[in-house]
Amino acid sequence: MGKIVHIVLWKLRQPIGPAKAAFEHLKSVPGAEIMHLGPPLLEARAKGFDYGLYSIFSSPEALQKYAVSEAHVSCVENHIKPNATEVMAYDFELEE
Repeated sequence: MGKIVHIVLWKLRQPIGPAKAAFEHLKSVPGAEIMHLGPPLLEARAKGFDYGLYSIFSSPEALQKYAVSEAHVSCVENHIKPNATEVMAYDFELEE
């Protein structure tokens, strides 16, 4: 099985400016080989989502380990949920 792309989109309670530091905490959670966060380039196509995460994991097992890790759960509960009203996650395998 190939690497896994993990994408998460959020609708925010407030503009990203004040919340950006909260979302940046995700970068301190171990597990992803690559992780990028940012606002949409074309707002008209974003369907109301204000901020997104793109990450790559070595395997489905690595993504699952990340998802249930104490560091990730704590980050989501303490930093992400207080700033987001809606979330969408989408994962897929990269073809080798």
